[in-house]
Amino acid sequence: DAAEKLLSHVGINPRRLSLEWVSAAEAPRFVSIVTGFSERIKSMGPLGVSEGLAGEKLTFRLRAAKAVSEGEKFRWILGKKTEFSREGNVYGEVFSRHELGRLLEGLIIEDFQVHEILQLLEGESLTVKEIAGRLGLQPALVLTHLTALRRRKLTEVREIKEGSPYYGLYPKENEKRHGC
Repeated sequence: DAAEKLLSHVGINPRRLSLEWVSAAEAPRFVSIVTGFSERIKSMGPLGVSEGLAGEKLTFRLRAAKAVSEGEKFRWILGKKTEFSREGNVYGEVFSRHELGRLLEGLIIEDFQVHEILQLLEGESLTVKEIAGRLGLQPALVLTHLTALRRRKLTEVREIKEGSPYYGLYPKENEKRHGC
């Protein structure tokens, strides 16, 4: 469910993912599942093509999705999903599948935007308006994310030109992201 939501947000058809449980004693069923999945993938064509994602854009979006899936908040929510739906949170509030789905979708959207911003800042310093334009986001939302990233010492204001701050990765974050 979570992987499908993440793929959908990237713009990849979630039908490109399949998870089935098959016993070793179910060889004919296994063959049927693999054959059906292979045919479905072949009919969709190469990854990103039927979805309208070009090579560089696809890579950019997949990198952001990978970062989201590796994130602490994403993994925490997945780990608590069963507990929240059966026993509830510390206040005893039990969440429906729909509510947990909305929580996960909100997290994916927010973290995806943050990781796209971080990727953009890997190569250059940019203004809020430049980031917003490249990602198709509202400048106010980008500024909110940058403010939070600055507090976490992931980004910094590199310089101010003509009254506009240019943001870049905080030096230690840049080193970490590039394996230095």
